[in-house]
Amino acid sequence: MNASDIAHSSRARVSVGVRITLIIAAVVLTALAGIAAVNLSAAVKFNQATSSLNANIKAAQQESTDINTLHAQQQQTDAQFAEAGQMRTVLLPQIRDAIDANASVSSELTKITLKQAEVQQNGDSSSETAAQQSGNVSKSNAKKGGALTEEQKKQVEELMKANQQSTDTQSNAKSEQKTQQNKGSGSTKPW
Repeated sequence: MNASDIAHSSRARVSVGVRITLIIAAVVLTALAGIAAVNLSAAVKFNQATSSLNANIKAAQQESTDINTLHAQQQQTDAQFAEAGQMRTVLLPQIRDAIDANASVSSELTKITLKQAEVQQNGDSSSETAAQQSGNVSKSNAKKGGALTEEQKKQVEELMKANQQSTDTQSNAKSEQKTQQNKGSGSTKPW
């Protein structure tokens, strides 16, 4: 016998069952890592879209805001929420619910800005008809060039409150999840 035969015979071979188990475990761990990555990506996109929504809500309350620009920004924000919620089936319920809540708020703001932009574009004669139909826009505001009416400001404020509640709910869910993870570890770290 030479040295390589001795080294080869002294190594223990892992059984086929153990190999299959290790392969299955590797596949499951890879799938879980992929799901975690999708959730992390969705959370990042959600945070960006929420920041954009908050900025748009604040801009909607200002008299000097160009309504057409605001509407375009709102459409982009809606697209960001849609992108964040693309992989709904693998998202955690907390993330999915937060995306849905803020996407709903964003959609409402988009509708408001669309109505106001249409009134601004159609001019004075058309704005009177639009104001009568929607009941949301006064003639004076249409003539001013698109400032929000009092009723629309109230709607925007309600949207802000709803958005804040949604954000608070999400942050509470994250802190509860961290608390449960810390409890689940069960061991106190010396550092």
